[in-house]
Amino acid sequence: MAKHARIRTDEQRQRLERNRQTMLAALRGDTATRGGSIQTAGLTLVLERIVCDHASGRPVPFEGAYGVERLLHQLTATYAGGEIVCEGRLVGVRGTLAIEGRDEAIGLRASVGVGAQLVLEVGPSRSITGLIDAIRVFDRQTHLAARALEREYDLVAQGLSPVPSPSDIVPVPLSRNVLLGTYLARSGRYAKDALRCSAMTRLCLPMPQDEQEAVAVFRLGTALAPVLSFLCDNTLTFRGCNPADTPCMARQLVWQQMDPARHATMPSVLRESFGLASYERWLESVRPIMFESDEGIVFSTGTDTCEYVMEERDLTPTEAQRLARSVWPDVRFDGRLELRCADSLPPRLAGGYAALIKGLLATPDTRQAAERLVGIGELTELDLEQTYHDLREMGWNARVFKRWVDQLSNELVVIALRGLDDMEERRLLNELAQLWEARMVPRDALVTNWRTRGAATSTRQSPSTARERSSPTRS
Repeated sequence: MAKHARIRTDEQRQRLERNRQTMLAALRGDTATRGGSIQTAGLTLVLERIVCDHASGRPVPFEGAYGVERLLHQLTATYAGGEIVCEGRLVGVRGTLAIEGRDEAIGLRASVGVGAQLVLEVGPSRSITGLIDAIRVFDRQTHLAARALEREYDLVAQGLSPVPSPSDIVPVPLSRNVLLGTYLARSGRYAKDALRCSAMTRLCLPMPQDEQEAVAVFRLGTALAPVLSFLCDNTLTFRGCNPADTPCMARQLVWQQMDPARHATMPSVLRESFGLASYERWLESVRPIMFESDEGIVFSTGTDTCEYVMEERDLTPTEAQRLARSVWPDVRFDGRLELRCADSLPPRLAGGYAALIKGLLATPDTRQAAERLVGIGELTELDLEQTYHDLREMGWNARVFKRWVDQLSNELVVIALRGLDDMEERRLLNELAQLWEARMVPRDALVTNWRTRGAATSTRQSPSTARERSSPTRS
């Protein structure tokens, strides 16, 4: 039976137009904070990590006497009055950090992901080294909080949790997590892996006042997303398999296949006609999964798209912003420009990644140099899909934007260094670039450590066991 077109009333049409303006305002960001550059307004670094028990290496659950919820309760002594509560549960803390030797106080927000990942957001700050210092202070506070529970926990920076199955991780018991899991289980593959096991490094950039500048940054970020995903690949294992058999860019692949409609490269993003209005119309076509009101009421939107939701009720600015965050492309607008390309990285490597992006976007000259490098005016969405495929299949042997990957990464670093004045930020970037110069990504260091541990284990075997394992098998 053919599906009939939805008939709108005049009231629904008028409400939809009002909400479109509200949504566009939410995408542009708050008027008071919009219009700065990375140099003046700073950037925000979001580092997601997996809380693991030091002795067993197993992820720590949210609930329980020694769970992440109890860890957050210990942190409330430091962040009194900054508790983040949802549905009666403590799910995070927030406050500011005064860093020794620095004039500015840095904002901090620590919350939990679906699988009890610890999501630390620091900034905005003009200084990347200030952000890294803030992460170090928080990590020490977390270590002391675990000690108060008579536990020792590690904050593991990897793209995917090293568990044999995502079913081994119990999601944080919130209604939004139930709705997400139920919907995504039907929309694609690897929903549990993406929600419960993944951890990424996100960068939030200030929204330029000029829309054309914002669109140019968005377009460049989208073009570089597959390269950044490869260069910041930090996933040791997928579903507990041998690291040598783990595919390249595993976390990124999991997110792409979880729900292609909300994660794939947005149509028309590389065309000159693309703008915020184009992004808003695409957003209307995506199913938001759920709606959360300002009163904290969460309900499923089923198969309705954002457009239908926007017809039914007038949105507040914060409700519109939540709808804008119901899509997860590698680069998105949500009042800021957010890059979601990189796996979770150790703090200094995350700082090097932030320095790369800051340097590339520091001035119009460096941004335009990066655009010329990738040939932004000649690219199509098909080119980007091919780039993802080639990097996953061939790694360093892939040719991207008419260059070998190591050549491309070197030229990107050279451009970024031109945009960085701070010597410590240049040092952070050079530390990460040294990996790339050796044709390595952060994951390679994890694999090397894994092999070293395996060799050390084999040397501790009894002589008879070692002989048995090394002797040839008779046919």
